[in-house]
Amino acid sequence: MRRGATGIPSVRNVFDQYVHPENRLTHALVCCLAEDSNLLASFLRWLGIAPPRGERLQVVEQRLPGEAEERREASELVERRLPDAWIYSESGWALLIESKIASPIDAAQLRGHLAIAERRGFTSAQLLVLSPLPSLHALPNRCLHRRWSDLYQWIAAERGSAWARHLVSYFPIAEQRMVDDGYLLEGTLTTFTGIQFGPDHPYTYLEAKRLLRLLMAELRSKSSLDAVGINRSGEGRPAITEGADSVWDFLPLAVAASGAAFTKYPHATVSLQRDRLIAQITLPNELNGPLRRAVLASGYPAFKAAVTACVQALTPLLKSDPGASPIVIIQQRRYASQRSVPERDALVEFDPRTAVGGHPAVKLQEEWLRAAYQAFLAKQSNLQLAVGVTFPYAKSTRVRDASLASAIAEAWAGMQPLLERLQSIAAKPSMATRRSQQAAQADVVSTS
Repeated sequence: MRRGATGIPSVRNVFDQYVHPENRLTHALVCCLAEDSNLLASFLRWLGIAPPRGERLQVVEQRLPGEAEERREASELVERRLPDAWIYSESGWALLIESKIASPIDAAQLRGHLAIAERRGFTSAQLLVLSPLPSLHALPNRCLHRRWSDLYQWIAAERGSAWARHLVSYFPIAEQRMVDDGYLLEGTLTTFTGIQFGPDHPYTYLEAKRLLRLLMAELRSKSSLDAVGINRSGEGRPAITEGADSVWDFLPLAVAASGAAFTKYPHATVSLQRDRLIAQITLPNELNGPLRRAVLASGYPAFKAAVTACVQALTPLLKSDPGASPIVIIQQRRYASQRSVPERDALVEFDPRTAVGGHPAVKLQEEWLRAAYQAFLAKQSNLQLAVGVTFPYAKSTRVRDASLASAIAEAWAGMQPLLERLQSIAAKPSMATRRSQQAAQADVVSTS
């Protein structure tokens, strides 16, 4: 028995019977398939495999069919030569399973597994490879591939099986542990199914980190982001090492120079906080000159017009999710060191409809938007401006299911008027420079 995070003794998970992550996951799958024949039949149908009719199927792991079970994991040489699991019948039909997490798919190893099956009399055996990422190379004959996340989606749909429910609840536990241990570096084991934080499900940093990883993977699959000017294949944060109250990651914009520091270019940010998620376009403190001038060009009236257009573009999203709301955030921070958690010296966040209208319950107070523009114009500190949408966990109607990823994509698409301003003016830095400098100077006079 071991102690949990609260110090209270906790029982070891029934599936945690092995040291290696691949073996733990395979053991979990094999246990469920062996205990529930209907689930096993559904598993084979999901794979498109038809076993012999009327024959009893058997499931074994880490050993050859017909051999006595060996409960120790120490026999590494044997373990590496054998498939991770077998599903077979006495007539000679078999499906082998090879599990991968960190190690690459090895075609020679797969052929070796099939050769072992043939020597044991399974002349038409097939082999299933499970891995976090899609297979990049052609597999040998009689081999098929599925991602662990594909398996997770299938098992999550098997709601009538108690063993399936056990397995689907174990996957996030295993995934979080692998991420924390640095074992799962690419791909995922599960898929994004929403954020459940609330009074009955308190926010934790580790779970938020796992959810953010899944959510960013889902966002990278959204081809609609290409039209917005978001670079789905660009690198985000190399490591999520935030404090206990929030985690965030980003996708770069197409205007960002290749290989340049993300702090010099606007980026599409997702921030999971204790009580809400924010999807925003971030204009960082070190925003490069031409892009900064593009934001300020033609003065406050043009900036307000762009924000107004963003709010109008967000109307369909806000109607579909009345709990969500547009947001503008401007904050001043300082850092004791490069890796330290920042000290916040100033924070102003507000609903831009206070300046541009659009909601009957939001009263006009345009000074908030004007102050944000003025602070960004005359900044003398580490100051960042962001425009986006906030999804409170307690109010948002889309935050608790997989459609949240689409809602975030819609939120970023709603920022298109601001993004077009950056993209079009940044393409002509010489003319934009002169105009924006003149407008900025005139604005200083008019707002002072």
